[in-house]
Amino acid sequence: MIEVFNSGGGTQSTAIAALIVQDRLPKPDFVVIADTGRERQSTWDYLEQITKPMLRKIGIDVHVISKAKYGYNHGDLWSKNGNTLLMPTFTDFSGEIGKMDGFCSKTWKVEPVENYLRDECGVKKKDIRKWIGFSVDEARRAMRMMGTKDYVAGKIRFPLIDDVPMRRHQSLAVVQEMGWPQPPRSMCWMCPNQTNDEWKHLKETSPMEFQKACELEQEIREKDPTVFLHNSGVLLGDVDFEAQPYLPGMDHACSSGVCFV
Repeated sequence: MIEVFNSGGGTQSTAIAALIVQDRLPKPDFVVIADTGRERQSTWDYLEQITKPMLRKIGIDVHVISKAKYGYNHGDLWSKNGNTLLMPTFTDFSGEIGKMDGFCSKTWKVEPVENYLRDECGVKKKDIRKWIGFSVDEARRAMRMMGTKDYVAGKIRFPLIDDVPMRRHQSLAVVQEMGWPQPPRSMCWMCPNQTNDEWKHLKETSPMEFQKACELEQEIREKDPTVFLHNSGVLLGDVDFEAQPYLPGMDHACSSGVCFV
């Protein structure tokens, strides 16, 4: 099997990189990270300043794979036929707030990586064992992934569960032991799966990216005015993130395995 570490650029992914440098995990054949065109700049800054140079010292290159170049099987925000929004947004179409299915992780990350490995590296999907950065406290996400129709036993590896079991706070400790700064939370700046605290942090620390999210919401609503990025059903720019409760039952965790790790 070809071992492919799918980095998300966040805490767990950085811990896996640290464990590889420490020789506590074997060197994968490929380290890849998908560029959706909308990832927070803090992720790229950390990758360029810390992760890539540290891995390069032990002979590992990080392949940054552009969705714009290799995601040619689908559209961007909408499916190729224009009928399906790819993001897991919220909608008040029925009169109550509900959450739509999301297809962005698969179409913006998974498929571009598979296309790149096949077309540029000659690696077929059937020969890949994918590394996913779930930690022990995210075992539910791993089980959920294993329960999907696309799951094939032996084709997915969870290094922070199977090889060097640790929780998220232990992952952060591994990074700190290396003398590296704390990694950012990996996410696209307009991701509807963000919590109130994450939206508030984005607004306060990266107002330009928050403004882009507001503009993107308006762009989407020109086609479907029932759509919102926040589960309150309030336009993002008008949400009071301290006063507005995040509604129960709206699981904000991404189940894809390639986001928020």
